[in-house]
Amino acid sequence: MEADRVRLFHEACKNGDVKEMGKLMNDSHTSCKELFECSCDKLDEVVENCLRNGALGARLTGAGWGGCAVALFDTKQPDMEVLFWSRPAGGIQLIKC
Repeated sequence: MEADRVRLFHEACKNGDVKEMGKLMNDSHTSCKELFECSCDKLDEVVENCLRNGALGARLTGAGWGGCAVALFDTKQPDMEVLFWSRPAGGIQLIKC
């Protein structure tokens, strides 16, 4: 399941289909949360906050059982403050693609 999503995400990236990329990220997070039980309340909160505030997709990431979240936003989104919603940690990194 997840391996198929990786392949589909790669295709969506090559085609510039950001809506499909976001959908695949959301599906992946749901799968990790519900089927593999490798998310936690705090990661779910970060993902949900990103989605509520305009993310096209968001999911947990990281070695082992996650620990981080990655979200896909449109750079033209008017309210970019959501990108800086985080708890004290190592920080946030923005990558413009």
